[in-house]
Amino acid sequence: MELAGIFYHVGENEMSMHPYRKQAAEWLLSTVNQSRRDLELPNLKWYVSQQPPTDHERVNSIDVTAEIEKLAAADSDLLQIKAFDLPAQEKKLVIDTAGIVRLGELIAQAYLARQ
Repeated sequence: MELAGIFYHVGENEMSMHPYRKQAAEWLLSTVNQSRRDLELPNLKWYVSQQPPTDHERVNSIDVTAEIEKLAAADSDLLQIKAFDLPAQEKKLVIDTAGIVRLGELIAQAYLARQ
């Protein structure tokens, strides 16, 4: 068996809630590193999709996108997939069916491009 990678979505909480947004990159890095140790796969690929951060004065000072970009720049086995062009959503944070389908397409395209 071969593990192609781990697919992870940085979603609603990490993009919106102050304590989550502030810690999102740190928590992601910890999870990536620990999974690689636990699985004994130091070059395990991570495909990290990210929906648009909430635009609100209470959290705009935390640039979660830039923090995840830094992780990806420092780790060639971690790919950030910016899913910032999802179809319009009825609710600000909740991705509906059309959005989930588009997100899946973006993730698949990113995966296949690295093969």
